[in-house]
Amino acid sequence: MPVKLLKNRKGTGKRHRTDEQAAAAERSIYVLQPLNPWLSCGPDTTVTELWKVLERRGTEKRIHLVYFDRYGWYCEHGRNCAAVPEVRRAARAVIESMSAAARSSSVRSRKRR
Repeated sequence: MPVKLLKNRKGTGKRHRTDEQAAAAERSIYVLQPLNPWLSCGPDTTVTELWKVLERRGTEKRIHLVYFDRYGWYCEHGRNCAAVPEVRRAARAVIESMSAAARSSSVRSRKRR
């Protein structure tokens, strides 16, 4: 029996999103705060970068601790957590702005006569 395609009929219109689909469609908002790893983890830590991340998606809030040590970038929720790429972008932007400021600095060392 062939399948009949229905067009422009009552049952073929737009489907309504479920609450789960609407929540998945919302984007997360990340608020990043750098922390001092020596103060938070202790002086013997191998962590060189530590960031506190507040993720907001609709009415949900979630806090992440993202860190960089000798093995790479990690979140307390795992390496594949969505907060890790956000922190990496922010850290890269900070490094780029510092290097741009160093290049555009007007103070240059000169040899004295």
